[in-house]
Amino acid sequence: MDKLAFITFIIYLLAQPTNLQLLINVKNQGGDVIQENITANVSEDTITLEFLRLDGVHVSQLVDFTNEVEAMRIVIPGEEELGQTGHQTVCFLTHAAQADFIAPDAMAKLRQKNPGTVRVAEEDKGWRQTTATAWAGRAARLLSAAAARHCAAARDRVYLRAADLARWAPRPGMEQSSYSSAVTPFPPHALASDNVDGSPAIGACVAEADTTKECLCHIEVCVNWYPCGLKYCKGKPQGGLSYRCGIKTCHRCYRYHYYVRRRDACLSYT
Repeated sequence: MDKLAFITFIIYLLAQPTNLQLLINVKNQGGDVIQENITANVSEDTITLEFLRLDGVHVSQLVDFTNEVEAMRIVIPGEEELGQTGHQTVCFLTHAAQADFIAPDAMAKLRQKNPGTVRVAEEDKGWRQTTATAWAGRAARLLSAAAARHCAAARDRVYLRAADLARWAPRPGMEQSSYSSAVTPFPPHALASDNVDGSPAIGACVAEADTTKECLCHIEVCVNWYPCGLKYCKGKPQGGLSYRCGIKTCHRCYRYHYYVRRRDACLSYT
């Protein structure tokens, strides 16, 4: 390779997006250690975090920063003692303008000094509760190509809430109403607060004995460790300028509620 070709090749390499994959050993709330896989994709402006829980549930969270979409994919294995076979994949789309994660370009610059270290988050962000109101349908592709691919295995079990539809800016060449026309709302009675205490008229799946009856399913997921911000330190007294000197890490749990037409479509009764 001549000198000009070599220089051209180096310039090409430097121009390529820098992606990163981290394998992090994390201690969960029960004291067990699980491994998280975090991938920053600079070219797509996305971050994906995934892990396998000890109960066999696989969790994969994608944040699309450009389109402000967060997609939480959960794969739930059937419980043999309950007569459940196979597994079920569900996915939840939520608005992510104030995403907890640091941006992909900042994430891609992270390096692990001690890969074997067991990590514990510095801050507990508590619970975030989401009550879905519709099946996403074609809206998933309209909102985010990356999220649509991420949720593809869930098929018709991709959920979102109408309140988020109004928060997503319309894409070029389409109107805001296009999102609403692309989703399939839950039946009007599904989340109606007909009870005196304001609770939904339909009961929770955990209390429904008839597997053919409709009910409200819920799933809980905790992400025990993720980079949620950048840390800045002050420079020497004579300089006084601050500089980036690390990351802040957080823990957050999610609780998702959604409607199912039959109780046996809800593999999570917790």
